[in-house]
Amino acid sequence: MSILYAASNKEGSLDLFEKRSIYNARMDSSNYVNLVDFNFGERRLYGRVNRYFVPVRVNSLFLQMKKFKKVADPRVSLSAVNFVVDAFEQMARQFEKCAALGKISTNDEFLTNLRVHKAYQDPTVLYRNHSQGYASALKTIFNSQNINVRDFDEFLERLLEILRTTASRNAFTQTGFMKSKRCPINASGLAIEIANLDASSDEVKINQFVESLNWDFYLNTCNSYGFMVDRMVPWRLVADIGSFPHKSPIFDYAENYGFETTGDILFKGYLPIYFEYYDKFKNQLLSLYNSVKKKFRVLHECGGSLVTERITPDTYTLEALEQRYTESDFLKMYLEIRFAEEESQFSQDARSLIINDCLDVLSTRNVNEALNIFERILNKTFDYSGSLSYIRKGIELIKEEEFQSDRY
Repeated sequence: MSILYAASNKEGSLDLFEKRSIYNARMDSSNYVNLVDFNFGERRLYGRVNRYFVPVRVNSLFLQMKKFKKVADPRVSLSAVNFVVDAFEQMARQFEKCAALGKISTNDEFLTNLRVHKAYQDPTVLYRNHSQGYASALKTIFNSQNINVRDFDEFLERLLEILRTTASRNAFTQTGFMKSKRCPINASGLAIEIANLDASSDEVKINQFVESLNWDFYLNTCNSYGFMVDRMVPWRLVADIGSFPHKSPIFDYAENYGFETTGDILFKGYLPIYFEYYDKFKNQLLSLYNSVKKKFRVLHECGGSLVTERITPDTYTLEALEQRYTESDFLKMYLEIRFAEEESQFSQDARSLIINDCLDVLSTRNVNEALNIFERILNKTFDYSGSLSYIRKGIELIKEEEFQSDRY
C-alpha cells in the first residue's frame, strides 16, 4: 500500500481523504490548462448536454462515428466522432515519429505508442441496460411492498409515489439518465481512453502517467491537437470543442466535416434525447405495468359476512392506452417524473404552473415544442413567475446568452 497515494477506494475514509488531498495537490501544481477536472461543476456533463444544459446525444444525420485504426486489441472495434478520430490518429503518428527520433522515451507502456483501449459507448445501449435493471427493481418493490393495482391509473399513481423518492438518485427516463453519474462521458463520442487501468487507484495514475518521462510531452501534444486530459483519469482524452475566444486545435479536423464553431457541433452534431426517447415513453410505461400487475384478492363485508373478491387487473394494448389517455396525460406524467429526477429548486406550486404552461404549448403547437421549452427551463433554472409569457421570455434570455457567447 502506498504511503502517499490511494491504491483503491477500499482504504479507510480518513486515509482516503488525506491521500486524495495529496493527489489533488500534486495535480494542482501542474501549469497545463488542458489538465481538466471533469468531476467539477458543469464539466461533469461535458459532451452530454447542450448550452441549455439539455441532455443530448450524437445526431448521426450530421455527425458520423468513425473507427479507430490504432487500437490496443485489433479484434475490438472502437469508434468516436469522426473529427476526434482524425485528430487522435494524427497525434498518435506524432508520438511514433518522436519516439523514432529519440525525442521521447521508447519504453513507456502507454505514452510511447498511443493505442485506444476504450472509446464511444452508445447511450441508447447504456440506457437499455439501465432501464432493464430499473424495471426489475421496480417489480421487486411492488412485490415486496405488496402493491396491487387494478388498472393503469392506479399503477401510474403508485409509480409516481416511488419515483418521487428514488428518481433523483436513480434516473428513470433516458433524458435524466444522460445527466446521471451512471452515464459516462464516453457516451458523448468525444472521449478516448489510452489505457485500461483502475481509475480508483491514484497510485497507478502517478506511477504510470504523472511520473512518466513522457508526461510533459503528452500534455503538450494533447493540447496542440485539441485534447484535454482528465486529471482524475489521466489516460482519458476529451476533445476540446471550445471556440471562444480562441478556437481549439480540434477544429483543424472538425472543419473538414463542416463544423466551424462550438455552436455548430452542439446544435447540428447533437440531438436532444427527448426527441427520440419520448416516443418510447408510453411503451415503457405499459411494459412496466404488465410486469408488475398480477391477480390479487380483497375482502369485502357483505350481509355481515366477509367475501373474497378476486381482482384481475385491466389489460391494455398500446393502441387502447392511447385511446384511453390523451397526449396531455402522458406529457404530464413525463414532466412529473423529470421534476422528480432533477435537483431543482422549484416549489410545488411553480412546478404545477410550469406543467400547465407546457400543456398549453402542447395544445397550441406540438409535443416537441412543449418538451423543448420544459427541458430548457428545468435544466437551466431562472426565476419563474408562473406565466407562459415568462417562459417565453426566459427562452429568449437563454438565446441571448448564446448569441453573446460562443463558448461551451
